[in-house]
Amino acid sequence: MAEQKISELPAATALDGTEEIPVNQNGITSITDVDAIVTYTLSNGVSGTFTNPTSITVVNGIITAIV
Repeated sequence: MAEQKISELPAATALDGTEEIPVNQNGITSITDVDAIVTYTLSNGVSGTFTNPTSITVVNGIITAIV
């Protein structure tokens, strides 16, 4: 496979949670999946400041998108 920039990759559609994603953990590149990221995010929470959101989506009491 020829080298490609991340911005040149095709968009993923209909994620099922098993897609592999590279991560950097303590300076070591590893691989995880979407489900592991979702589990971590939901169990540890997400915080931050969102300035002027035009849309906030909530599903089952959980914010799923801020645009």
